[in-house]
Amino acid sequence: MNSLFYGDDNRFRAPWRILLFSILLLLSVLPLIWVKNSVLQFFGAVVILIVGLYLNAKYLDKRNFSEYGIVFKKNTIIYFLTGIIIGITSVAILLGIGSLIGVLSITEFSTRLNIVALLLFGVKMFFVSIWEETFFRGYLFTNFNEGFQSSILSKNQSLIVALLLSSVLFGLAHFNNGNASFLSIFYLSINGIVWCVPFIITKNLGLSIGLHMSWNFAQSKLFGFTMSGNRSEESFIKIKNIGTDLWTGGEYGPEAGLLGLVGFALMLVLSLMYLKINRIKII
Repeated sequence: MNSLFYGDDNRFRAPWRILLFSILLLLSVLPLIWVKNSVLQFFGAVVILIVGLYLNAKYLDKRNFSEYGIVFKKNTIIYFLTGIIIGITSVAILLGIGSLIGVLSITEFSTRLNIVALLLFGVKMFFVSIWEETFFRGYLFTNFNEGFQSSILSKNQSLIVALLLSSVLFGLAHFNNGNASFLSIFYLSINGIVWCVPFIITKNLGLSIGLHMSWNFAQSKLFGFTMSGNRSEESFIKIKNIGTDLWTGGEYGPEAGLLGLVGFALMLVLSLMYLKINRIKII
């Protein structure tokens, strides 16, 4: 009976650790629903998650806190800024391709924007990206990867299973978004894989957070896409879907269409190119 809960290392087995931490995290962030400001909500959620992971690393996971990819080094900032550039570039190319093949139409260029609102949205996306990348990639993937290693699964097989499972859970976490569908969840699961790969290679969440933040911000505020079911209300460029939902993703946005897959592929290729150029060992 003891072996059901404890491994050979005298720690709770990974499934129990994940279940316990997830329940405690949910209970901790639940009071934030009464906070009316969404920026403060996500800021509070990030603080709770980071503090929770620090305690979790020390007492439950019994691992080095940096294994979650939260690394306070110069490289983290460089990775983050690189991710910002790659994310914006990918969405810009996506818009160009959509216009070229005739599924998107640029209708307006705006010069009068609320800069304060744009900055606040950017800050919100920064916190959203930290929260989601830290939980799904830093925490879940790390524990899944360790937990699946056994006499049955090799190290590489465990990595693949953990990558797929953590990414599918990331996709499912967006099921409640406006106009979500099986297709959008499937595509977002692929998106999760793309953002997990840099973490696997670098052991650092900087690049993943930068990609995530800029992908969301560029879609919604720079190029006027609907982002994860959230229609853009104010952006530098305003666009209109004139092609089929198969390409554009319809009311959910590119993350439910083939254009989204193009964007994910661009982010992955550009990230791998950057890491290769900088002599980071690619698995």
